Order: sequence, then structure tokens, then C-alpha cells
Amino acid sequence: MLKLISASKIYDSSGVTALRRIDLHVARGDYVSVTGASGSGKSTLMHILGLLDTLSAGSYLLCGTDVSHLSPAALAARRASEIGFVFQQFQLLPGLTALENTALPLAIGGIPRSVRLARRAALLSVGLGDRMEHLPNALSGGQQQRVAIARAIITRPCVLLADEPTAGLDPVSAADVLALFDSLHECGHTIVLITHDPAAARRATRRLRLENGVLFNIQ
Repeated sequence: MLKLISASKIYDSSGVTALRRIDLHVARGDYVSVTGASGSGKSTLMHILGLLDTLSAGSYLLCGTDVSHLSPAALAARRASEIGFVFQQFQLLPGLTALENTALPLAIGGIPRSVRLARRAALLSVGLGDRMEHLPNALSGGQQQRVAIARAIITRPCVLLADEPTAGLDPVSAADVLALFDSLHECGHTIVLITHDPAAARRATRRLRLENGVLFNIQ
């Protein structure tokens, strides 16, 4: 599914080495967590896996295809169809309903209107069947994150990348969101979770840690 081979990232402007010859294999259906202190390389790793940045050295295979040297346009196309993102800040459009926010990837991708009915199913799957027509400001933080998760899975991506998805939530909402990730994993979704929270990391079936750009197995 995802495979990094001797992957390194050096930022030319600063000379900082963010990732150091990382080898990583995430198989279909895996649930992997990555922890590490600030500056350890977690964000860089997420950007590489999500095709938001490119490697300085090494290779990245996504669903069997080496994407290390694709053009920006090709990377954007692969990102839109194969990667689902969940961010800490939700990134919902305030003037759109939960239903409309969920459907954004389909609208951007030119998916026929008939297929967009899947957005209702996505919201139902995250427990928001009674909040479809609500605007983000009428939803709690946990509910907004559920909309973001529904939006991330609407295109049936190869992998779901979650970057600190519970960091801005109260403990009850955070627990609900983590339970939702558990459920998605049980349904066969492949998940990579970047988190500072050791309790959240322990929910994954594989635990990794980044230290100064080097990746270690914890479990």
C-alpha cells in the first residue's frame, strides 16, 4: 500500500535533514501510529505520505506505483483520488453544510451528481445523520471532526492520513473520534495516525516513533 525505501528529506533553504533514510511499509488494512517530539519529522513524514512534498533521496511507492518523480499535476491527481486527509483544525468551509462539506472532494473531482449521494452514506457512517444540514458553527468540535472524517473517506481512498486529529478536542470528543477510527479500521480502512498523544497512539495495531528524523518500531 505505502512503501518508503531509504527515504530522506533535506530542506535546501535551511540544510535541515528532516527524514533520514527511512524504510516504512504500510500494508492494506494496517492501522499505524507515529509519535515523536516537535521537530522530530512527523509533519514532514505526513507531507511525504500525502504527496504534499517530495523526497530528496529514496523512493515512495503508493499502491504499487513509484511516485517519487511524478510531476506536480500527477501528484495532485493521485492525492485527490488515493489519499484521505484529517487535520487538527477540521478545515471545513463555514458557509457550507455538513453535507456540502462532505461532498467537496466529489465536486472538485467532477464526480456525477448521482454518485454524490454517497455523501449521505458517509455522514451516516460517522454518526451524523441528523446533522446533515447544519453549518460548522452549529456543530461541536467533535462533530466537525466527524464531518472532516466523512469528507476524507468519501472518495474511498487507499489510505487515511490523520494529523493530530484529537489535539483540539475535549477528552470526551477525542475518545469518540478515536473510537470512530477504530471502527473504520475494523471496516478495512488503512490508517496512518500522527499524534502527540500516547493514549491515541496505543489504539493503533502498529506503533512507530520518530526521533531526529529516524523511524523506530515501538510495537
